[in-house]
Amino acid sequence: MAGEWRQRQLGDLITLKRGYDLASTARRPGTVPIISSSGISGFHDTAMTKGPGVVTGRYGTIGEVFFTDENFWPLNTTLYVSDFKGSDPRFVSYYLKTLNFSAYSDKAAVPGINRNDLHEALVLWPGIDEQVAIANVLASLDAKIELNRQIAATLEDMARALFK
Repeated sequence: MAGEWRQRQLGDLITLKRGYDLASTARRPGTVPIISSSGISGFHDTAMTKGPGVVTGRYGTIGEVFFTDENFWPLNTTLYVSDFKGSDPRFVSYYLKTLNFSAYSDKAAVPGINRNDLHEALVLWPGIDEQVAIANVLASLDAKIELNRQIAATLEDMARALFK
């Protein structure tokens, strides 16, 4: 798995696009996740883009990265990957989590990032086979972490019940 990582501009590897406005009064009950700069913030009956998707905050909360397999609605406070340009979506989500988004912030009072600045960021990028291998290992670790979190929560609930 020791492939060659090449230095490229991020915009040559993925395309980031600003999310879409959706006032809370315009939201209709549904199962489509609405993803804001802080994660899933509700659900709607219509998707604006097809999954899989990678979303990050562009205004307010920056640097958080969210992955979804589902179709979704990225809110206007986010940037989402509109074109993976042959890259593995899950790898892209993990990779973006390693970027220092603050280095690309163009706002003073409220943190914000400009997608054009991110597109110009120089990054080291592996080939697709290595992307998939890395994403698979990290996804397995994430699944194990989540399982351990659930086990810990169950054990904590059991301990509380025993001490009552």
